[in-house]
Amino acid sequence: MSKPRKKTDRLIFRMQNNSILMWAISIVHSFVMIIGLMYYMSLVYVMPDEILLIETLSMVKNALLGVEDKPSKDRFLFVNCSWEKDLTVKKDSNDFVIGNVDITNRKSITKFVNQLNQNPDNHEYLLVDVRFYDESEDDSLMQAAFAQSKNTIVSYHKGADGKPHYPVVDVPIGLSDLQVQELNHEETVLLKYHIIQADSLKSTPLLIAERMYGETIEKGWLFNKFRGNYMLDSYILDYPIRPYDIFVKNDYMYIQMHELLNMPPFLIEDYTKDRIIVMGDFEDHDIHKTIYGFMPGPLILTNAFITLERGYNKITIGFFIFIFICFTYISHKALTFRDPVTKFMEKFFNSDHFLMEILQDSLFYLVFFGLMSVISYFLFNIHLTVLILSFYMYGVEQGLLYYKGYIEEKSKGKSKITEKETEGVK
Repeated sequence: MSKPRKKTDRLIFRMQNNSILMWAISIVHSFVMIIGLMYYMSLVYVMPDEILLIETLSMVKNALLGVEDKPSKDRFLFVNCSWEKDLTVKKDSNDFVIGNVDITNRKSITKFVNQLNQNPDNHEYLLVDVRFYDESEDDSLMQAAFAQSKNTIVSYHKGADGKPHYPVVDVPIGLSDLQVQELNHEETVLLKYHIIQADSLKSTPLLIAERMYGETIEKGWLFNKFRGNYMLDSYILDYPIRPYDIFVKNDYMYIQMHELLNMPPFLIEDYTKDRIIVMGDFEDHDIHKTIYGFMPGPLILTNAFITLERGYNKITIGFFIFIFICFTYISHKALTFRDPVTKFMEKFFNSDHFLMEILQDSLFYLVFFGLMSVISYFLFNIHLTVLILSFYMYGVEQGLLYYKGYIEEKSKGKSKITEKETEGVK
């Protein structure tokens, strides 16, 4: 009668007992996970359950602990154009007049730009986050003012077809689209910001940074390179300046357009000196939901510029070492079904204790990747969207366990058949 193969003789157990082989496979798998993570982070989508973690981490670090570095209060001037309106004719696709539409007063924009042109080196930069899509009789004068301006950029957006929808006037432009995620059929939220969209369209914050620092971004497959740093193209946006800082604490200069235009020229020059001027709709339609609540579009663009300038989206060696170690460890756990935490707990609890069951199911991965995201944000200022990886790793482990059980059952079946055949011969 032939003896059945020992449990430890089977291939899957021999592999698991080979420590060097298991760590080698874990290392290779960690690189696969890193590539997968970078790709997932490049997408607009974030799993809804991750949003709460992102919001909590941001509020604890920045609002509660107050460890964020606020920009200088003299760096920016925010100008509200929400109520600076004028009427112009509205035409259909066949160029027939169908009525009137309210637009931002082109005369007011022209007057302000002309004032800046009197001393073009006085301000640091001018961002006009206004949509010039409807023609006006004042367009030619405004275009002439922008033609003489320095360090100026005007927003444009993509249309419903995904193609650029440019202003009706010839002005220096930058893409100011905010790619939002749908929470339900009525609500959206802005989480990630893409500095390059549709593969080649540079965002307004990126163009401002390029022109201010005289450098051009180098586009790569997973990462871009800018100012000597490798950077994520898509990242969860942080907000060093929030509405509370402007509208409640009054830490940053905020003024209505008509108030600014009614000032004497010397005072306008003083208000704009060495500042980045952000002009747009802060109070009416251009409002978006973020991890800090609702925020004006021009302020979101400002924060995107600040985070890009400070390199909040840069990838460092330390960050890569961190995620490499984490992914290697969790891969080893999934492959061997063993880990230091489980071994430690087994010293105090039986294998059927409910705490052991919790550690061995998907909750272990949820906690692990959640802690990984916390550490990443506090050490490297990068939010990791890793919830999907916890499901993936749990699936890998359960798949291996199922295969292991299948092999065992198959071997037991063969052993029983062999025993019966041997008894029959006797």
